[in-house]
Amino acid sequence: MNLHQRGTELINALKGHVLEVLHGHPDAEPGGTGVFQEEIARRAGLHNMGTGELDHTCGEMLRLLHKEGKIKLVDEAEPDEKRKRWRLTSQ
Repeated sequence: MNLHQRGTELINALKGHVLEVLHGHPDAEPGGTGVFQEEIARRAGLHNMGTGELDHTCGEMLRLLHKEGKIKLVDEAEPDEKRKRWRLTSQ
């Protein structure tokens, strides 16, 4: 396996991990109030531990999942990046 394939596997594993967190949270159900990005990062173990990089990783996974149509941004979410709320789509 080359490095590109390994990187793709790692990204897919992280997306799956974030989805698992969302599936385990009642507010993340389709039509739910949504879960704040910072809470998703904390529950996934990707929270800020003195550097912004880990939380950034969670944010990127959320954006990729959104692009794939697996999650959606709650419309009433606050403009602050870390105060965005996400929930699962009905897919």
